[in-house]
Amino acid sequence: MLLPALLLAAAVAASDSTEYVVLNHGRRAGEMVVVQGGDSVVVRYRHVDRNRGTRSETRYRLAPDGTPIAGETRPVGLNDGIVGEPADRFEVVADSVRWGVARERHAVHRDSGYYRLRRGTAFDEALLVRQLLRRPDSTLRLLPAGQARLEIAGDTVVHTATGAQHVRLALIHTVPGGTPAAVWIDDAGELFASDVGWFITVRAGAEDALPALRAKEVAYRNAQGAALARRVMPPPASAIAIVNGDVFDAERGVVRPRTTVVVRGERIVAVGPADSVAVPTGATVIDATGRTVVPGLWDMHGHMQLTSQTSSGIRQLAQGITTVRDLASDVDVATSHRDRAAAGEIVGPRAVLAGFIEGPGLWAGPTDVIVRTEEEARAWVARYDSLGYRQIKVYNLVHPDLIPTIAEEAHRRGMRLSGHVPRGLSTPAAVRLGFDEINHAAFLFSTFYPDSLFTPTMRAYSLVAQTVAPNIDVESPEMTAMIELFRERGTVIDGTFAIWMQEVGGGPGPAGLPAAADSARVAAANAHWVRLIQRLHDAGVTMVPGTDNQGSGTYLEELELYERAGIPTAEVLQMATIVPARVMKDARDYGSIAPGKVADLVIVNGRPAERIGDLRRVERVLRAGRVYDPRALRAAIGLGSGRGGRP
Repeated sequence: MLLPALLLAAAVAASDSTEYVVLNHGRRAGEMVVVQGGDSVVVRYRHVDRNRGTRSETRYRLAPDGTPIAGETRPVGLNDGIVGEPADRFEVVADSVRWGVARERHAVHRDSGYYRLRRGTAFDEALLVRQLLRRPDSTLRLLPAGQARLEIAGDTVVHTATGAQHVRLALIHTVPGGTPAAVWIDDAGELFASDVGWFITVRAGAEDALPALRAKEVAYRNAQGAALARRVMPPPASAIAIVNGDVFDAERGVVRPRTTVVVRGERIVAVGPADSVAVPTGATVIDATGRTVVPGLWDMHGHMQLTSQTSSGIRQLAQGITTVRDLASDVDVATSHRDRAAAGEIVGPRAVLAGFIEGPGLWAGPTDVIVRTEEEARAWVARYDSLGYRQIKVYNLVHPDLIPTIAEEAHRRGMRLSGHVPRGLSTPAAVRLGFDEINHAAFLFSTFYPDSLFTPTMRAYSLVAQTVAPNIDVESPEMTAMIELFRERGTVIDGTFAIWMQEVGGGPGPAGLPAAADSARVAAANAHWVRLIQRLHDAGVTMVPGTDNQGSGTYLEELELYERAGIPTAEVLQMATIVPARVMKDARDYGSIAPGKVADLVIVNGRPAERIGDLRRVERVLRAGRVYDPRALRAAIGLGSGRGGRP
């Protein structure tokens, strides 16, 4: 589809190169090089993200006025550097814009809009910003659908290796959509830096400017979160009476029919038969006849970002998730979100924080909390404790010798310890050294394929878990012994099982296996995950649901996996409510519907204690006594008025 001139752009003699670095919390994680020559632009991008990452090559051909008239992006092998087939491409030909790869090919009139390459880099966002800057109304129609609008949200002067530089914060609002994308541009409209995230692209020599840029963007995003809260947060009622509902008693795992719940302020004050509980004068009455009232749901594996206050937090609340345990976020973002949500300044679930600790190395995770010594480990546990964190999560590269120190310090302070299983440790060894919980059930499989501290590449635990799962005997004595150890020690499994499940019949499998063989492999792997859930449950091992921020539909998929594994549905509902509250020692205030507890409640048009999938039919959510309409929440962030599932 693309013209030879575009495909040979890298060979253009007269070229101009701009170098960027990609930083992971101040540590160099990769680079991006933009080569421009004549009408061609080639963007080569790479960053290492733990034992994985992103590597791509994007090529554009530009019209004389700078408008992209052709482009394509290709994946590049992280280890071998081999450029793959196009993942996305477009070209303007005569009066048409044509785009797509393989069988997904489309064409419309060239005036229909601007094609935005998928899975692009910060350069691609800046290129769109330049097009928007040229428009009188700062808007563009997007292909295949939607609209983009530009907002210049702020500017500042920063100091770089080449002198002072004036830069602007450019926000790209899209419809449909939610939280706008952001980039920093210079006065020529060229990319200066990407937005705040775990991995940040910035012009080489300008790294010292990032703290000032971060402060500006944090202020903007926080103001947006507060403005959204003012629009969607309902005023507190003097009293609320939810009448005639079928209340799920999470403590006993049974449904109490025709029950009334009375709320004053943020607390439940009465729960009882509808014909014996008085409705307070002046109360807001919600008729829950034919509905089920359940305690607020818990997602025990989340990750907050700066943009969560205007995106994922709203989606979670609309699903009935009223508490999220955060297992790795930047400290300033996590504490800010937690405190402002508690104060009613932003809308979202209550946040319970776990402090993230990583060790040094090329594959270190996205954090600036890197510990090398016992003194550093103790100091970070102490700091997290002082900030109100409830748990410590260790990561892949923490040295095994530090685990007993971290466990001792955390437990001395009344904190829990969980994590990935660090290199050089087996899962049973981690439990014996002090882990209270394993994050990701993948480690229950990959422990049988341990990486070595002496090999040059790090264990891809998720890949190992997916590719070897069909070959692991879930009934083996070794697996049985590990599950028994969990039972004896009271080890909790935060399995995130749904993210390991694969779609059957999704096309060619690994190493070019035909689709049919791949379908059999995938089905076998999925069956092993389900059997693992069964074995853990049958042994009495505590499991808690979490999503790892993999999308709004993943939470219900996780619960449905438990149901599919044969766990009674009412017990699955307990796993989503009272069980996490007990694990986090919060059951005095959360997890069930009883007088004195915080009014985190969900009204469901269905019978989720019999069919867990009915949780997709959430009609009202109460968070600390405020009543939210899920449809209004989703509409406020551009997700329409659907009843749940994936946006």
